[in-house]
Amino acid sequence: MSRVLHVPFTGADREFDDIGQEMMAAIEKVFRSGQVMNGESVPRLEQSLAELSGRRHARVVNSGTDAVYFALVAAGIGPGDEVLLGDVSFVATLHAIVRTGATPVFVDVTDEGTIDLDLAEEAVGPRSKALVVVQLYGRMAAPDPVEKFARAHGLALVEDAAQSLGAEVNGRRSGTLGLASCHSFDAMKVIPAPGTGGVVLTDDPAVAESVEQLRHWGFADAEKRHVVRLGHNSQMSSLTAAVLAVKLAQEERWLKQRRATASTYSAGFGDLGCGLPEHGSLRENIFHKYVLRTPKRDELAAALRASGVETLVHYPYALHTLPFLERHPHRVVGDGRAKKHAAEVISLPIHPYLTDEEIAHVVTSTREALLAG
Repeated sequence: MSRVLHVPFTGADREFDDIGQEMMAAIEKVFRSGQVMNGESVPRLEQSLAELSGRRHARVVNSGTDAVYFALVAAGIGPGDEVLLGDVSFVATLHAIVRTGATPVFVDVTDEGTIDLDLAEEAVGPRSKALVVVQLYGRMAAPDPVEKFARAHGLALVEDAAQSLGAEVNGRRSGTLGLASCHSFDAMKVIPAPGTGGVVLTDDPAVAESVEQLRHWGFADAEKRHVVRLGHNSQMSSLTAAVLAVKLAQEERWLKQRRATASTYSAGFGDLGCGLPEHGSLRENIFHKYVLRTPKRDELAAALRASGVETLVHYPYALHTLPFLERHPHRVVGDGRAKKHAAEVISLPIHPYLTDEEIAHVVTSTREALLAG
């Protein structure tokens, strides 16, 4: 009986085989410093992230969800306001908006899954105060039209760049759009934390100060003597920051490996008409996910599972269809492409530690499944 090759969706164990000694050394250094919280690794990581994005300020927090929420709060968003967003994203984007008390306004998406700015014109109303633009799957949307739209309508622009750390379009890095930008470091991201984490990036010192207060229980000073607002405990531990710094040093190498895998995939699927990601310059798409679109999604997922290939769906819902919204005010502009997107997308394994044999197996298995009927 022939062996079924197992192709994992993520490669955390292989990553540890590669750079585990460096990570453990960084962890030991933190423990020996006695500063497992608020140690020197935190501001060092913030400086590195600010430099990578080209922003003046970076504030790391406990999660990407908190990052988007804090950015919106810093922008003054609250009850009575409306926030525009595309109808395709991870639910965390929506959670952040709802947590502020604001009303989400779901705008249908383009064929690429990003917000349709033409429809967004119809969505703007007297209570519209912010736009959250989501950089989906590792590919950055063209910044100029988004920023122009936000300026024209007086909207605070928050970039949910959770999936696009390091991406770039026409010389603009992901993490530079609007009032504030947010990255995530959860276990599925290109630079994954040993758990979770996020960062708010901004050029506005008032936004940076607001996030500083929000992440530290509402304290207005480092000595934690004066509480000036309702805050949260959303700190990133020194241990997490130290490990992320080790991984951030691998970013260019890992990107090239992801890119090579994506190129092999696209060459193997190019004749099948299954909605391939576009390829441009090296950083135009960092391939946080490699996503195909096919009406035979469920059949493909079952066939790949039988072949030993792990897949996931990002995302199996249009945001406006989530049931908890029955208890929360919201508006929907356009209805169709987001639902179609949710019914057709499937994500293939793409991480820096896939072997040539595994990549070839994914290509062969995917081709066979899509051509089978």
